[in-house]
Amino acid sequence: MTQIAKVVTWINSEGKPLWWRQVIRGVIEHGELNQQYLDFIYQIVKMQYGLQVRTVDYPSFIKPVAIAGFDAEAAPVNLLSIGNVKNVSSLIENVTLTFSPTGLTAIYGDNGAGKSSYAKILKSACLTRGDSPTITTNAFNPSQIPSEATLGVSISGGAPVKNVWTIAGEPNSELKSIRVFDSQSAIHYISKTDNVEYKPAEVKLIDELSKACQYVKDKLTLEIRHISIKYVIPDLNPISKVSIFCNSLHTATAATLEAQCGRTDELPQIEQLKKVIAEITGKTPAELKAGYSHKLNNRVPLLNFLNNLCTKLNDNNLNEIGALYDDKKTKLKAAEIVRKNTLNDLPIEGIGNDAWKQMWRYTQTFIAGLNNSKSFPPIENEHCPTCLQSISNLAAERMARFNDYIVNQTQRDADKATKTFDLKINEIKQLGFGLEPYKGILGEIRHTSPDAIKRLDNLMGQLIERKIKLDSETPIFTHDALDFNFVERLSKQIETIKTTSNKIVDDGSLAKMIKDNTDNLIELEDKQKLSSHKENILNEIERIKLFTHFNSALPSTNLTPITRFITTLAKTGRLGQINDAFSKELKALNFKNFKVETKTNGSLGQQKLTLQITQNSNKISNIASEGEQKCIALAGFMAELTIDNRKSAIIFDDPVNSLDHKWRRKFAQRIAEESKTRQVIVLTHDLPFLMMLNEESESPVNTQSITRRGGFSGFPQEKPPWDIIKTADRIKELKLLEVELRRYSNSNDFIEDIYKKDAKYIYGKMRETWERLVEEWLIRNVVQRFSRKVQTNNIRYLVDCTEEDVNAINAGMTKCSTYFEGHDTATGLGVTDMPEIDELKEDVDQLETYLGLLKTRRNKS
Repeated sequence: MTQIAKVVTWINSEGKPLWWRQVIRGVIEHGELNQQYLDFIYQIVKMQYGLQVRTVDYPSFIKPVAIAGFDAEAAPVNLLSIGNVKNVSSLIENVTLTFSPTGLTAIYGDNGAGKSSYAKILKSACLTRGDSPTITTNAFNPSQIPSEATLGVSISGGAPVKNVWTIAGEPNSELKSIRVFDSQSAIHYISKTDNVEYKPAEVKLIDELSKACQYVKDKLTLEIRHISIKYVIPDLNPISKVSIFCNSLHTATAATLEAQCGRTDELPQIEQLKKVIAEITGKTPAELKAGYSHKLNNRVPLLNFLNNLCTKLNDNNLNEIGALYDDKKTKLKAAEIVRKNTLNDLPIEGIGNDAWKQMWRYTQTFIAGLNNSKSFPPIENEHCPTCLQSISNLAAERMARFNDYIVNQTQRDADKATKTFDLKINEIKQLGFGLEPYKGILGEIRHTSPDAIKRLDNLMGQLIERKIKLDSETPIFTHDALDFNFVERLSKQIETIKTTSNKIVDDGSLAKMIKDNTDNLIELEDKQKLSSHKENILNEIERIKLFTHFNSALPSTNLTPITRFITTLAKTGRLGQINDAFSKELKALNFKNFKVETKTNGSLGQQKLTLQITQNSNKISNIASEGEQKCIALAGFMAELTIDNRKSAIIFDDPVNSLDHKWRRKFAQRIAEESKTRQVIVLTHDLPFLMMLNEESESPVNTQSITRRGGFSGFPQEKPPWDIIKTADRIKELKLLEVELRRYSNSNDFIEDIYKKDAKYIYGKMRETWERLVEEWLIRNVVQRFSRKVQTNNIRYLVDCTEEDVNAINAGMTKCSTYFEGHDTATGLGVTDMPEIDELKEDVDQLETYLGLLKTRRNKS
């Protein structure tokens, strides 16, 4: 397992703070954590420990760190191609850029040719230190298709395998085996904060984690300072439940606080308790019992009086009377129907009313009292007991009908219902409401609880109103609910007096009563204090929760576990190995501008591979040039590959930007050397550096170029750029151009102006080929463009330059200069006709013939 893999596995292991994962992920992606990213990490810490609401992205912040590209290399991976690019800058889609699976491949592209866009894809798909590049979509051809590309790889030299890279896709372990080095990633191999100039990748990870821990700790400490002051309610009794509650607010909630707070209806209890305590303190049990007996004698009669009124006039009794009233009305109505049916044709009005009924009953009683066995009612020929006349047949029949009415069941039911209702109403009518007998106790109550008297007055008003409405011609039986507050309070007070009196048995029970009441008073008073501080205590509960969360977060910044892990890493001996490998790389790069010591040292949360200038306290980053610093970075990059025993491809993207020729040459030498043992790909827009790569490489460099066409870039040319190809290859290119122009000149679409333009282009390239011939074969590279070297050992070739050489070269150059694009003909001097296609071919052939003669002569020298 590689050291990086060990760090990642350790970070992902159980018990490690989850936010550490995002730190490591950030260092892997960005190289160093800037202020903005550290602030982002701090927000994740607050989410983890409940100090901040977790966002929908929170799970992605704490997921395990991907190990792709950092584990031990199972097999070397080579990059074969990149193509099928979709929606990446202005790159053309349907082309493929290929790479030689072995040795050195150099891809040249001018500014705007698409090199940087290809490089961004490779840096995103493969592994590089520092920030992942920003991939832009095609602004000139907008598309909703996600940015993607297909990268062909070979594993252990096997058959090509296609991997599709997408801008938001998961990392591919095969592609992540390939390392990328560029000017941007180079700075992440160097620390400019102290005299540590180079940090191995695992040390960089741990170093940045330590930095993040310290940053988070400082932020937490600063914030917790503002919430460290505890809120205390003054003057709470230390033995009260409220005080105990306030000392354990870490478990409190708004609901439990509400349960502890005093209520407004408890305020009278406080005053009552104070009075009770005052009453029972300093008295004997006998004195207290006598006093309680007196209180009961005053209160019980009043309660009985009120209970009697309420019982007679409560809703249940009124509903019962109302039912009797309804029964009476129903039965009277039924009796009236019978009366009308029975007595309707009698000659006297009002027969059957109550007076008649009463008279009839008296008559019946009178006849029964004569005891002469006369029937009732009298029959025909008997004498009427009231008028003493003989009763006719018609009178006897009428009397019989009237008697039947009197004794009818409906009449008896009506009479019974009327009597029952009248009895109930009479009970109500006889109720008295005078409170005069109770004025003593009422005066006492009015003095101590005026609000209670108001409730009594309200109740009495309701009771009197009920009586009046019942006693009316048309009784009313529904009323507003009675206010029983006074009765309930008086009843509770009486029960309390009885209970209290019963509790007082002796001095011991009295002392206990005093204590219980005192304790109750303390609790109620503290509850009222808590109520008045309720908002502050709510804030205190939140402060304690916040404080607890901060204290939970702080241990996650402890550097001790990091230091122990570094010690474990150090025991593997890799730091010593990379020390040696790094020194060898510096030596290979001929880095000897000043002496450098390499050493390892450890401190809390840090283990560093340091470079120190011997007998100089200045930082290397302060006195080393940009080239020297990049040299250090390249040495670190190569040393890590060596120690990790990685054989996969490496990619260099413009590694020598802004460096002078000396450092370009050193980089070219080291890259060419590395290409002997692994696939190396270089992307550059630097022609001198490209020339140096070709010069320093023992094997032919697979040199290609890319170009731009119209609005699209990234077109592979599958050949080197014109400026670096040799004379013979240029002549081949000229011959191809001639064939193409000949084909056009023989076509039906021939236009002379277009022909002239293309011919001028060819003559311009021919002129450059003559110049390249002079440099390459006539003077045998004694001096070269893009190089400050002078090949003095090739001066021997100059001695055999002849007049024929001068004439041939001068003639060729002169003719090309006549027709190439760089010259214009002055007005009035006439127009120089462009040579026909056959003449142009002859000029190319003459160039080729002369090159052949010169090469033969030079190769014999």
